[in-house]
Amino acid sequence: MAAVTEEKHPHLRARRIVDKIVLGGSDGVMEEVAATAGLNGVGADFRTILFAGLAFAIAGAISIFFSSYLSQRAELDSLKIDIDRERMEIETEPEEEKKELEELLKKEGYKQQEVDVIMARLVRNKEMWLRAQLTHELHLHVEELTSHPLARSASAGGAFLLFALVPLFPYLFSLGHLTTLLLSATLSILALFVLGATKVVGLSHLSWRGGLRSAAIGGLAAAVLYVVGRALSSVY
Repeated sequence: MAAVTEEKHPHLRARRIVDKIVLGGSDGVMEEVAATAGLNGVGADFRTILFAGLAFAIAGAISIFFSSYLSQRAELDSLKIDIDRERMEIETEPEEEKKELEELLKKEGYKQQEVDVIMARLVRNKEMWLRAQLTHELHLHVEELTSHPLARSASAGGAFLLFALVPLFPYLFSLGHLTTLLLSATLSILALFVLGATKVVGLSHLSWRGGLRSAAIGGLAAAVLYVVGRALSSVY
């Protein structure tokens, strides 16, 4: 028996869950640092900022959990409709579906001889034909039906809550408003850099450009809200 060789460059597992963690974490950091910077600029005391920030983090985590879950359920329902329609068309209009797939394969660069071999194999197995039709015509994958929207939604909500606490940490200490703001912004920018740099590809391959872009956006949001807060505090 031939030995099974280990993949030299393994693909990232649970890619969609990782995407949700990065999305939820980035949203949590950026929205929290912006909110706390605004309160800091107004001159709110640290106790108020901590309680308001914690309430915001919990509310945001719950919101992103349910919105993500509902969105994914709607996506899965739409996918099931598309699959059922394609299955029906293969049963009732096989020649039209066959011609559509042949044209798509040719556009992807397959020669006529290669297309003939592929189609001869697919028409003998309608489930394989269905998967090929979904992949090439609608860019959908049957495997998406086995995904777990609850797990991905929980990942997004949990990441939002966890990373939203990062900007709050400096407010636990008795420091000046400006010093605390700078520490909060620095920690937030570092968290955003890590999330942006590790998005999709994982810790083994850092995307410095993605990290810097994410950090810059978070820093800009904090600066804008702080300036707004200072302007409001001078009015009232």
